Amino acid sequence: MLSEDLRAQIAAFGQQLSPLRRYMGPKRLAALAGALAALAHPPFGFLPGLLGYGLLLYVLNGDLGPKPLRRAFAVGFWAGFVYFLISCFWVAEAFLVDAETFGWMAPFAVMILPAMIAFFWGLFGVVYAQFAPKSGVKSLVCFAVWFCGFEMIRGWIFTGFPWNPAGASWMAGSAISQMAALVGVYGLSLITVMAFASIAIIKPAQGLKGYRPVMVAAGALLVCFTFGQYRLIRTEITPSETSVRLVQTNIGQEAKWTESEFSRIVRDYVAMTKAKPKYAKWSAQGADYGRRPDIVIWPEGALPASAEELFSASSWTSEVFARLLEPDQTLMMGVYRSDLDKGGNMVWRNTMLVIQQKAHETRIVAAYDKFKLVPFGEFLPFENLLTKIGVKNLVNIGDGFTPGDRTKAMTVEGIPSFLPLICYEGLFPALDQSNYSFGKPGKRPQWIVNISNDAWFGPTSGPVQHLNLSAYRAIEQGLPMVRSTPTGISVIVDPLGRVIPSTKLGVGYAGYIDVMIPKVVKLTVYGKFYVIYVIFITIFSLILLPYNTLLRPVKKTS
Repeated sequence: MLSEDLRAQIAAFGQQLSPLRRYMGPKRLAALAGALAALAHPPFGFLPGLLGYGLLLYVLNGDLGPKPLRRAFAVGFWAGFVYFLISCFWVAEAFLVDAETFGWMAPFAVMILPAMIAFFWGLFGVVYAQFAPKSGVKSLVCFAVWFCGFEMIRGWIFTGFPWNPAGASWMAGSAISQMAALVGVYGLSLITVMAFASIAIIKPAQGLKGYRPVMVAAGALLVCFTFGQYRLIRTEITPSETSVRLVQTNIGQEAKWTESEFSRIVRDYVAMTKAKPKYAKWSAQGADYGRRPDIVIWPEGALPASAEELFSASSWTSEVFARLLEPDQTLMMGVYRSDLDKGGNMVWRNTMLVIQQKAHETRIVAAYDKFKLVPFGEFLPFENLLTKIGVKNLVNIGDGFTPGDRTKAMTVEGIPSFLPLICYEGLFPALDQSNYSFGKPGKRPQWIVNISNDAWFGPTSGPVQHLNLSAYRAIEQGLPMVRSTPTGISVIVDPLGRVIPSTKLGVGYAGYIDVMIPKVVKLTVYGKFYVIYVIFITIFSLILLPYNTLLRPVKKTS
């Protein structure tokens, strides 16, 4: 039991918060809450910042004045704005690549993107203020469920932008991150928000009973940590018989569209592809150090030319590719290409090509066209409307890209079946839904291939956060991930979300690494029952609304 002195100190601290709310105001406190929560994410790793969710709940439960819904929207909006301002400041780097042309837009982009995403947090604030009770465990449940519900909507609507959900505050590969194997990153978000927001509903005046929510939350986190540690210790990760080479040339985005650099870029990729094997220490027991890799992976947008230009019979690069690979060797590379859509119109695709050397002939044997495109980066949403008001597409191909078919596992002769994810697609849980048939798995891939162009991020927190978010796909599916970028971070991630030792090619590093792809682990619970999770969370979120308002008994008037 707590001593009288300690209970008195905690009670005094609670009393001090009311003047704090009065002096700072709900909007400033909300901004502080957003900043704290954002700093919990890698690379900052300030996990006490997760208490920001408790501060946000505390503000929403307070007196919001004569126009509570308007004030609740402002509270949610400012919390979200600061959260995404810290999380997404890297967006300015995309405009500084061609600073002379687009540099003036960088400050506007840094402000506009967080403001657009914060709109979802503002809507959450309105829903909470309208329907939730203002104290007790019910308020905590409503806060966590509806907050995470709006986060799921944010990751889906208008093609989605699922950057930095609360659950990804835990570094992928850590003990608590292993809960994603059971409930996915959004389920982990629910646990995280509910646990750290519980501090807002403690009642010191009730003695030990008033601290039950925090004690239950601490117990829940301890259970999550214990489960994760057990999974990390007891799950054996072993190398397969397939070797892969990651090539990272450290070609910055500003150089890729310079015509004079093209030959040098091609030479760098060819030289690293043909270089002698250099296996990571992790695979020492199973690796033949003289064995050339079975698969070579180049990143998204590796060469500043279209597939038509690269493989044209009249192009000197076609001869380079004809001599690039050894017999039965495979190259995976990112490239853009022209294509015809279903209506017969010429469109551009962001594509992953699979190239093999078979019977003394180099052939393109498979292609995957990116399904999830980056809004305002690879295509212009509401193009007709936004073009009229002067908003232009910022990609180098004027018409932008057109999405391909939905992502699914691919089977190519001579290599293990794989799930292709191009850049932005690594942020989306369950993009491949072939396994989700209510516990009856379909054809399961053996690894994830994630090619990305993280050069757009520059030397910011972007590459670290992008890797962390993508690594959650490995945890959710129990699959290893091979991730290739032109400027870093290129890594091999094991099925538990951990970076394989000695495989990390960091930001600004040029080089290559060979490694044996890890074997898959048992299909996760999340992998089996994703559809059930989505249905359950949706129904539960909707039930809470009538439970708190619509089904309340109506007082009769005489």
